[in-house]
Amino acid sequence: MINFFRKIRKQLADDNQFFKYSRYAIGEILLVVIGILIALQINNWNERRKTVNKEKGYIRSIYKDLQKDLNRINISSEMLTRQYNYGIEVLRALEQKESKAMDSVDITNKAGWELTLIIPMVREKNTWDDLKVKGIETYIIKDSLTQLLNGFYANYDTQINRFNQLPKKVREELRLLTAYCNDSEGVQIIFEKGIDYYGASSPRFRECILSNMDVPGLVSAVTLSAVVNIGLCEGLRKEIEAVKAYMEEHFKHLI
Repeated sequence: MINFFRKIRKQLADDNQFFKYSRYAIGEILLVVIGILIALQINNWNERRKTVNKEKGYIRSIYKDLQKDLNRINISSEMLTRQYNYGIEVLRALEQKESKAMDSVDITNKAGWELTLIIPMVREKNTWDDLKVKGIETYIIKDSLTQLLNGFYANYDTQINRFNQLPKKVREELRLLTAYCNDSEGVQIIFEKGIDYYGASSPRFRECILSNMDVPGLVSAVTLSAVVNIGLCEGLRKEIEAVKAYMEEHFKHLI
């Protein structure tokens, strides 16, 4: 094909047909330019398609991450609610306001085990964190969603720190204190039969707990901290639902 065009150019030059040759040369240049522009356009289209596909993948992944965060928060909230209910039961027992006296095993499990459980809240690194590290979050994701995600995760991290500071030490003190109320027989039973038998054979446990003046204060502190952390969970749950609702409205076709 190249040799064919060369022959035509040579023939035109030999025939001294300058203007015809010029028009041919200009046409050839234009064809080359058009070809280059088309190639660039195709390349740009391919790059844009890749970017759009990446954006779709990130949107789906971010939405899934939010759902995982919501699931973790719901689990923590359920555990805290159970801990709060146990705390109220134990406080009423200690205040002797219960309609039915708690037996030794029940008060052991709730005061010495359930109320001393530390319920941590953690946030796993996710897609949004990865995008921010790469510095491409504002390039990939629309500004409105970027603002929502930045605001939510900044508050999430702050609330997690608050959540985990409420009072771990108090729970540790309560567990240590209630442990003193177990006798050798009770500890041996736990070793032989498992933790489910915690306090089962310690008939003096209730009396020991009731006679300790520090227990009500510790149980009250644990119960109150559960209430506070339940509130933190509820606030975070509402924020996640708001971000999810925005994504479901604006990116429905992607998620």
